[in-house]
Amino acid sequence: MSKIALLSLFMLTGFLGYSQMKNAGLESGNTSYPDSLPGWSFKGKPGFKINLDDKIKFEGYSSLKISGDKIDAGQFQSFSQEIAVEGNSVQRKLISCYIKTADVMAKIGVWCQVWDEKDKVIGFESFDTQNTVIHGTTDWKKYTLPITVLEGAEKIVVGGFLMGNGLVWFDDFHVEEVQTKSIPPSAEVVKYTYEFNGIIKKNSIYKDSLDWKRINRDIAVLSNGLQTISDTRVLTDYMIRELRKVGDNHSFIQNKTQTQASATGASPEKPITKLLENGIGYIMVPGFSSAHYPSILEFATTIQNQIKKLDEENDIRGWIVDLRTNTGGNMHPMIAGLGPLLREGDLGYFINGDRNQEKRQRWYYKEGREGIEKGTSVRVNPYYKLKDSKNKIAVLIGNRTCSSGEMTAISFIGAHNTRLFGEPSGGYVTANSMFWLSDGATLLLATGYVSDTNKKKYLKRIIPDVMVRSDNDTDLVLKAAEKWLR
Repeated sequence: MSKIALLSLFMLTGFLGYSQMKNAGLESGNTSYPDSLPGWSFKGKPGFKINLDDKIKFEGYSSLKISGDKIDAGQFQSFSQEIAVEGNSVQRKLISCYIKTADVMAKIGVWCQVWDEKDKVIGFESFDTQNTVIHGTTDWKKYTLPITVLEGAEKIVVGGFLMGNGLVWFDDFHVEEVQTKSIPPSAEVVKYTYEFNGIIKKNSIYKDSLDWKRINRDIAVLSNGLQTISDTRVLTDYMIRELRKVGDNHSFIQNKTQTQASATGASPEKPITKLLENGIGYIMVPGFSSAHYPSILEFATTIQNQIKKLDEENDIRGWIVDLRTNTGGNMHPMIAGLGPLLREGDLGYFINGDRNQEKRQRWYYKEGREGIEKGTSVRVNPYYKLKDSKNKIAVLIGNRTCSSGEMTAISFIGAHNTRLFGEPSGGYVTANSMFWLSDGATLLLATGYVSDTNKKKYLKRIIPDVMVRSDNDTDLVLKAAEKWLR
């Protein structure tokens, strides 16, 4: 055998060794079990039991069994394993395992994180991201989770979990490299990829930060063997991760089903108002993700009517607008609904284009109308005006105040009677534009920045005027706002 052949065989064997899991069949325990399991890490949580089961297994001697009893639906028990990888080039891997369930009330899942040498997560996939739902009672079945390992990766972390009450058995894990023959992608795949990447090249504010030479090389590798548009998800997810690496944490894809749901349905969360001590009116505005105009108008009108009821029935001395759970969505009904508390006129600006040719577009509120430039996005009719527009307003923000929630907070900045309280916002302050794709999905792409009426541009996050650290037992942010209003 030639030296070149020997070297190639050595390199291949070494690479496959990197991908091997320890105790993948969940067979071996040790004397300290159940506190530990060779190859796997977990920490037992109250209400859950995690142990090997030699009676129910897919193959071999045992499986890993997790049971949850009298647990809140949001609580979960997980386990995981780190696996070293060589990140010399982009790779496609497939995680697989067999799962059996009994009376699972919430859900179970498998997930995988990709980490680089700087201990930063540069990739993530799970049953949730790939719309795989497992609950109730199911027999043994093989499930797979594809993952793209980007160049520069150092390890992957593979794990599973049970959320809520029920029983689940895991067995026979495997992590393998996807071997694709040198089959060129179909014309349909090439066209869709060109369409998707073309939108980013033309419109993304991060387009000049992307390494397009390397991206094109990786796309060529990842495209091998892809034949349908549904196969291109590995490519579109790869591009979103590339955007994340250069600072874009806001752009995302909605598949056709999610896009249709947004266009036709209402958001489940509702605004909440109440009267606090000392005549303080309180209103919590949650995120709102619908693009369905009747739902938009209802949401905005509900907020105005709640403000009106508080104002007319009480002697209000100040207002608190709570945006700490506002994770974003559609800013227009939020701002239109809060119109009675906002000054009329320009409230902020979208900034598009490069630094040499910036174009500003205002968003505004006036007499029940909210919109961009001269257009009207929402109109509340009849609209409400406060009895006393001089009352002070405290706006509460935190790390869950994101995207449109941040635009709503910016709408208050600059008013002489307003202060922001809490912690820095989530940092999704770019302006996203919607681009339709040929399969009915949409790309929500960061295409601009925003600024307040003082022309201050927000590139990362909003810093409140009064920093107050959150506390689980006592709402210190709310108390600080109440003290200022008094």
